Amino acid sequence: MESEERIYDDEITLKELILKIQEYWRELWRHWLLIGLIALPFFIYKVYDAYTTPPVFPGKLTFMVDEDEGGSFRSISGLLGQFGFNTGSTGKYNLDKILEISKSRRVVQMALFSEAVVGGKKDLIANHIIEYSDLTERWSDDTTGLKDFRFRNNGIDNFSLLENRAFKGLLRVVNGTDKDPGIYQTSYDDETGIMSLEFNGRHPDLSIAFLDSLFFKLRDYYVENSIEKAQTTYQIIKEKTDSIADALAAAEYSLADFIDRSQNVYSAREGELQRSRLSAQVSRLQILYGEAMKNLQLSEMTLRNKEPFITLIDSPLPPLTIQQESLIRSALIGIILGTMIGVTFVLGRKIYRDTMNS
Repeated sequence: MESEERIYDDEITLKELILKIQEYWRELWRHWLLIGLIALPFFIYKVYDAYTTPPVFPGKLTFMVDEDEGGSFRSISGLLGQFGFNTGSTGKYNLDKILEISKSRRVVQMALFSEAVVGGKKDLIANHIIEYSDLTERWSDDTTGLKDFRFRNNGIDNFSLLENRAFKGLLRVVNGTDKDPGIYQTSYDDETGIMSLEFNGRHPDLSIAFLDSLFFKLRDYYVENSIEKAQTTYQIIKEKTDSIADALAAAEYSLADFIDRSQNVYSAREGELQRSRLSAQVSRLQILYGEAMKNLQLSEMTLRNKEPFITLIDSPLPPLTIQQESLIRSALIGIILGTMIGVTFVLGRKIYRDTMNS
């Protein structure tokens, strides 16, 4: 008897659920026009946004850092270690560090203030980005000097306050902010270690020019800073070696000159003593020079071992594929989003009324 009551209660509950769904469906059907009116602004906005958003030409450049020193270099590293030289081999470069450097202000600015031909016009890449971005529109009503602004020189250290403002705005467009990813992105593959630089310019020439310029600026900057200490050490040892070589040449010249002038007519005591001193000085300098040359060669091998090899894999080639927002896709998104909000409003209103009337 108790089991039959449970089944009966379940049947009533299911019936009520079906009736409630039918009631909600009739409510939606009665107010279909309201739902359509709510969805219409979303539809119009998405279509307008897709229509007014300019197309972009994504460019991609890939490169890698050669981290394999090879058998010969490992042998050299072991040899240098015996002499107390640190080759600095870490076995793996920090890929995040390299890509972070590629987005640093210093490296990006070097690329921005390089000249390139875009659309048949030669100018600074920075000015090309201003022309082919939203900055021109944003600055169109500016009364402080940004309207129709263009960079006239690349001497950022001597920029005025207005030029600094423009440069910061340009960096935000390129590197993006927390809310806007920007038109320049970086990434790398965890398995292969291949790094990618991507740029979404509004002109194909601009995407190609920026990526090519930035890669070579990044390569030169990274290599230069990676070998800076080893380069300094090499220069110091080289200068000392050259100094010893000059002193040795002077001592050898003095000994030869003494022998030529004496012509075996000097006194045995004074002549032998002078000649012995000069010969001893030459011998000491020859030993010092030999050791200095050995240290110089070891320092040069250390320098070569520290220098990273950044290899370009693929650079963007024209023509670049155009990327533009689809009107049909945007319209569908607008309709779906607006309809969901309209349905939520109508059902929410009914639930509220039913609750207040119960």
